[in-house]
Amino acid sequence: MKKAVVLFITLILGINSFGQSTFNKELEKNIDDLFESYSFYNRFVGSVLISKDNHIIYQKSFGYADRKGHKKNTEKSIFSIASLSKSLTAVGIMKLVEDGKLTLETPVSTYFPNFMPDYSKDITIQHLLNNSSGMEANIGRTDDNGNGLMPEETAITFDEVLEKFKDSKLKFEPGKGYDYNNFGYLLLANIIEKVSGQSYADFMEQAVFKPAGMKNTTIASFKSINQKAQRYLGLGMTEFIKFNSPFHPSWLMGAADMNSTTNDLFKFMQALDNGILLKPASVNKIYTATQAMGVNEMLSGLGWVIDHKGDEKWIYNNGLLPGYASVMGSLPEKNSKIIILSNATSVNPVADEFQGEVTFVPEITDKIIALLQGKSIENLPTPKTTIDNSIVDETNTYQLDNEHSLLLKNKGNIYLLETAGAAPWSVFTYAFSRNANEQDAPSETALFFANAMSTQNFEGLINYANDQMKGFLGTEEGLGQLKGMWSNFLQHAGKFRSYNIYKIDGDEVKNVHIRFHFETVDIGIVLSINADHKIQGMFMDDSVKTNHIDKVYLIPISKNEFFINGHQNGGMQDLKITVSNTGLILKDGSINFEAATLSSF
Repeated sequence: MKKAVVLFITLILGINSFGQSTFNKELEKNIDDLFESYSFYNRFVGSVLISKDNHIIYQKSFGYADRKGHKKNTEKSIFSIASLSKSLTAVGIMKLVEDGKLTLETPVSTYFPNFMPDYSKDITIQHLLNNSSGMEANIGRTDDNGNGLMPEETAITFDEVLEKFKDSKLKFEPGKGYDYNNFGYLLLANIIEKVSGQSYADFMEQAVFKPAGMKNTTIASFKSINQKAQRYLGLGMTEFIKFNSPFHPSWLMGAADMNSTTNDLFKFMQALDNGILLKPASVNKIYTATQAMGVNEMLSGLGWVIDHKGDEKWIYNNGLLPGYASVMGSLPEKNSKIIILSNATSVNPVADEFQGEVTFVPEITDKIIALLQGKSIENLPTPKTTIDNSIVDETNTYQLDNEHSLLLKNKGNIYLLETAGAAPWSVFTYAFSRNANEQDAPSETALFFANAMSTQNFEGLINYANDQMKGFLGTEEGLGQLKGMWSNFLQHAGKFRSYNIYKIDGDEVKNVHIRFHFETVDIGIVLSINADHKIQGMFMDDSVKTNHIDKVYLIPISKNEFFINGHQNGGMQDLKITVSNTGLILKDGSINFEAATLSSF
């Protein structure tokens, strides 16, 4: 009987082990398929490490660390980890707290009494750590009022930074709001030096890097130049351009000046979990001494962000510098960790405007999390050469609406899509170009407003405003603001061309979305229109996209389906085209736009 019980238990354990092994193999393959698809379109270059139950289940590198030297990225490649540095700096601060050398409640004025003397006494160490200081002073970011400094190529001393910020004020009372602040971590790095009596680099080496076994992690330098992943611009394009750093690391000490590997960061996360770097109570404090970020239920901890993916907690930090992108996070309930380091961005995110993705690391991360949670994902489609040419002749014409048509051309199995119609438009902005005017009272109100704005003739507009908005639309001050807005649009967006209503939503209160077409940029305004058809509010519409590309190459992905690589066509979203003998479907995300076949030549 005992033998039978033992045999039964052994059998059950064997089945469970087999099931777990099969799941992990399938998970590994799905993760690899994901990265391979992004790598195919040059949307990921770098190294990745994913663990589950303290075991690495996926580790792989993609692309080149040094394209000129033909050196590929490996697990030993060293990357700038950008703002992941903050997570490590926070652990250094908490080590000093554990040792009784400072507290989270210690005010900044204790160490820098002459810095913002009217305010620094109210800003604590915790406020700096969870971005709730409220300081106007910032580095790497400037606000709408011009507060903050951008890093420069030449080195700067800490005293010089303090001098530049000597007249800074507060945006809000410390601890009463959230505003991401790199300068706060420069203050923390200098507090570490004052309290420990060591340089920031030496302290971090002894307190964090060495105990965690991080042999390839350094401050503002690379442990081995031969292992350095050079930074590149051109992510998602056909060519990469090597990019030299536009600033000296002294500007972002403590905030974004560390260089590391995926293996070292995995060791760091394990050491934090296992009580090697800090006591459990201190680690818990990192995740619970939080400030609400004002987005969903996201919280800013001490060097980490506490969020949720599905019903699971997701604790992470990410980083972005020109040519470098990174993420480091964990799903505690799954006991899974994700570390991604990349040495390519699409453009310089500090200086250049770009409507597409600067990096695909966040998008990839979300898909990895979905896979770890047992969900299905959609990878980027790989090309196929099996298009049914009986469906696509030399030229096919498809009509989306009265003003917008598409021409699909087949020239020697090279497929091209062109837009046609009454006015120039782009396939990437059809969702905004089409006319959603319902020819009803809310549309009439919105069209009157749009005409008033575009002609700057506001006579009669007050009749379309509710009592509250009459105080704005019926005054010289309010109309002066609208005139100033329009002048600013013309200055930055070029010559005005036309407008249209592209979306109307809502029940009793309608939100009418108006798109104003300018020479270089399109601008959206949403009007909130009440049941009496009066304007009760208005706000800018950030969802409006601009693209003037009217010809795109199609990538065949099945017998009757094409992929449009948006990133290589002005930075817009990816699209799909499905063709049949009777028509065409333009797939823009989850929205399908149907077009009927007009003719075939």
